[in-house]
Amino acid sequence: MAVLTLATGFFTIPAQWVGRVLPGDSVIDDGAVALKPGSAIDTAPRVAVADLEVFEPEGEILFTTVVVDDQVSLADWVFGTVRDGTRFLPRDQVFGTRSTSEERAYNLEMMQVAKNTAVVAALEFLGVDAVVETGVGFGEVAADGPARDLLEPGEVIVALDGEPVTTLASLLELLAVRPGGTKTVLTVEGRDGVVRDERVTLGDHPDRSGSGFIGIAAVMERIEEVPLPFVIDIDSGAIGGPSAGLAFALAIVDLVTDGELTGGRRIAVTGTISVDAMVGPVGGVTQKAKAAERSGADYFVVPIANLDDARQGADQMEVVGVSTLSDAIDALTARGGETEALRLNLTV
Repeated sequence: MAVLTLATGFFTIPAQWVGRVLPGDSVIDDGAVALKPGSAIDTAPRVAVADLEVFEPEGEILFTTVVVDDQVSLADWVFGTVRDGTRFLPRDQVFGTRSTSEERAYNLEMMQVAKNTAVVAALEFLGVDAVVETGVGFGEVAADGPARDLLEPGEVIVALDGEPVTTLASLLELLAVRPGGTKTVLTVEGRDGVVRDERVTLGDHPDRSGSGFIGIAAVMERIEEVPLPFVIDIDSGAIGGPSAGLAFALAIVDLVTDGELTGGRRIAVTGTISVDAMVGPVGGVTQKAKAAERSGADYFVVPIANLDDARQGADQMEVVGVSTLSDAIDALTARGGETEALRLNLTV
């Protein structure tokens, strides 16, 4: 009995201690984080709709999760390496420079963004303008670019030579007819909300011959919500991260339109979603595939970039890769989903 007690206590020590005794190239030396299969959760009960007709689904759209464990014991390491679905990564590869609490807060912020974006993407897919673009923001200003010392990260360009700039496409269109050397006036809204004009002599764009170059990066369109006669809200609870975006968008489409989008089946989903309905890659897909299969999902819809990793985690379950929300709808249609009545009834 004493030997068993000693062994049990030994296996509960932090696995990183092993690296201090047995140094090498093991991930444990750097501080391990374990990725484990999480759960597959029905999305529809988490979506609340007010002042709009709802069609309760018979099937299920499941968003999938992965457990991130940054308290890896020696027992986790020894048995986890053979446990179905567990993967170990260096802490900085998962958390970056963030602490555990900072990572938690960051993921909750990403979930809020995912929920808001999913509502916009779903409504736009159904022909409802939920947002309007009001300018082009940027997160970086090139130190050697034309706009150095004139613009600051976080500001928004709203006009060029008096012509409105609302989207990135509109800005690029104006720059395309203004080659390097052209003197322009950029109308910019500062972070304090004050609008001002800045005179900028454009540079030559390194990738688009004949097009002007401002010297900004991390570009994003500023969007503002359009008042709607209904409300859609998503309760994600304590779950964080952006990877449920596609599942939320599909669940909203299913709830507010007639017919069974899933064909009455149980569909697992992962993937980020953008306001223009593009599906982006996510992490922990192999573990999410394990969770989806264990939940009894009929198939798993994933970003095309994650297709191979998802298939590694699925033994029998079909895995489908998609690039857009429309692709995902098509995938459900091909597998028995009813998609002939994907329109809103706005007369209620």
